[in-house]
Amino acid sequence: MVRSHAAELGIKPDHVGVMGFSAGGHLASSAATHFDTETRPDFAVLVYPVITFTEEEYVHKGSRRNLLGENPDPKLVESMSSEKQVTPQTPPTFLFHTNADTTVPPENSVLFYMALRKAKVPAEMHIFEPGRHGLGLAPKDPALSAWGPLLINWFRTRGLL
Repeated sequence: MVRSHAAELGIKPDHVGVMGFSAGGHLASSAATHFDTETRPDFAVLVYPVITFTEEEYVHKGSRRNLLGENPDPKLVESMSSEKQVTPQTPPTFLFHTNADTTVPPENSVLFYMALRKAKVPAEMHIFEPGRHGLGLAPKDPALSAWGPLLINWFRTRGLL
């Protein structure tokens, strides 16, 4: 839809990406790993994302239950664990998380990053030590607000700005 209306939206059709925070990060990582030729995003930005449903110590159990139900088929659990679905066709990805996140452990981002590296997909990850889950752009925090400019630099490096 976005690509087909790129001219009227004033955007480049090969600069369409996906961004998601927390459970929305799972949705974005799913879009970055479950796609066909027409729906593949050109990049992904994942912010304190829910990624894994298989690594029990890092699973956000509420997200898994809400998305897959109480007793999901193990094949579905594997399929919806985004780190297990990374291929060389997964788009370049920027990840941001905090070490202090007690809602979605930062290992979710680490697992996805490691899968991207293994598949030789360009990726950049930043894990800040402080910061609660759901901090958004953290505009009033001089340290944490640095992640926005880091993302802009990543866009520039990738030729997206």
